[in-house]
Amino acid sequence: MVTIERMWTESFRPKTLNEVVGQIQIIERLKQFVRRVDFPHMLFSGPPGVGKTTCAEAIVNEIYSAPDRSRNVKRLNASDDRGINVVREDIKNFARLLPSGTASFKLIILDEADQMTSEAQHALRRTMENYNEIARFILICNYSSKIISPIQSRCAIFRFTSLEKEEIKHRLKFIATEKGLKIDNNALEALFESGEGDLRQAINALQASATISTDITSDIVYQVQGYVKPIEVRKAIKECLKDPPSFINARNQIQALMDTYGLSGQDLVKHFNRELTSMKNDEIDPQIRYSALSILSEIDYRLAIGCNPQVQFDAFIAKFIAEAIRMG
Repeated sequence: MVTIERMWTESFRPKTLNEVVGQIQIIERLKQFVRRVDFPHMLFSGPPGVGKTTCAEAIVNEIYSAPDRSRNVKRLNASDDRGINVVREDIKNFARLLPSGTASFKLIILDEADQMTSEAQHALRRTMENYNEIARFILICNYSSKIISPIQSRCAIFRFTSLEKEEIKHRLKFIATEKGLKIDNNALEALFESGEGDLRQAINALQASATISTDITSDIVYQVQGYVKPIEVRKAIKECLKDPPSFINARNQIQALMDTYGLSGQDLVKHFNRELTSMKNDEIDPQIRYSALSILSEIDYRLAIGCNPQVQFDAFIAKFIAEAIRMG
């Protein structure tokens, strides 16, 4: 019988706060609450893949014994169940019951809480107030500004930040070792770039790469992710910086990227922005870099309002070359 392997993001999720990657100051604050086994409602906010849900699950593991967890913890993804009826029925009915076993309170984890409607959030606020003695909430979101002020004022707010490159690479190396994979530093760099600071996405990319080979290289990572190699974007940039520059070669290079990788115009903007900002001063004059980024921001705006990507990138190349010639 063929079995499907669990997603590595779940298999290798830290079980305790001590195992969580990065977020040192936040972890120390959470440990103080856990030691007292008493804490206020909490709001975790920050970009995806930086440990918010993992911290919530680690808290569950540390304050509840195994038999008590299923009876005292409720998890909801608020982007799926975000209406007022869910708050009035599922959440309220769970919160109003006394905790079971040795637990002193029940815990409700609402992931993607910033997707809840305003009406649902106001109903949730009343539930948080009414059952504060026997229920605690952990709200998880990407943008705390989308959570209404009355809820924010009732929560201890934890603002998670993007993970450092070395923290992500260290975790990826640990997983690769556990799975018997060979991985080099270039592949780790590629995983970090493709994840864009999202550890969950980087781990998923590592798992996908492992289905091709146990010897993970940057080429394999780029292949499974459909991710553009930085060197290919730089080729187009360097065509614009040549003396003399080549509009046709740069245009053909960009068209090849769009055709090969199926990139949208805004995807290309993101890749060009990354490469222009990471190029060293001996590769591109700082003044030309600033002008190119300014032009790129205009292209991004025009793409956002529906302009044709090919026309816009033709304009980008033309303006980029014109600025390079003027400043050269």
